[in-house]
Amino acid sequence: KLGIHEDTTNRTKLADLLRFSTSKSGEELVSLKDYVANMKEEQKNIYFITGESRKAVENAPFMEKLKKKGFEVLFMTDPIDEYMVQQMKDYDGKKLVCVTKEGLTLEESEEEKKEREELKAKTEGLCKLIKETLDDKVEKVVVSDRLV
Repeated sequence: KLGIHEDTTNRTKLADLLRFSTSKSGEELVSLKDYVANMKEEQKNIYFITGESRKAVENAPFMEKLKKKGFEVLFMTDPIDEYMVQQMKDYDGKKLVCVTKEGLTLEESEEEKKEREELKAKTEGLCKLIKETLDDKVEKVVVSDRLV
């Protein structure tokens, strides 16, 4: 993992040697190659989450939406993982996407997109009221689709 961070010329070769626990692997470690092979057809990115322990990342609220969609998530629990992933932006043409970052957009069908827009429109007034009531205590009030 340190090699991914420091050795730019051999980064792709080293990436094939990496192994991670995932949301679907149980106790086994999975290579990025196997992860990509097991991805759902509509999944376009490699999703990962960083944290202190497997238990912490497994139970993170950010995982709910991905679990519901059936997407596998890489668990990066070594301290070096965060540095490594900064250098390795993609693998096999798939972008590595952190599930905890704001603005995470998952692949969704037209029906899901329509539902989300309808919900957003329905709650717009409520969001405005909450923002006005709390004023400078909050930066923004929005409807989130990240939690299930």
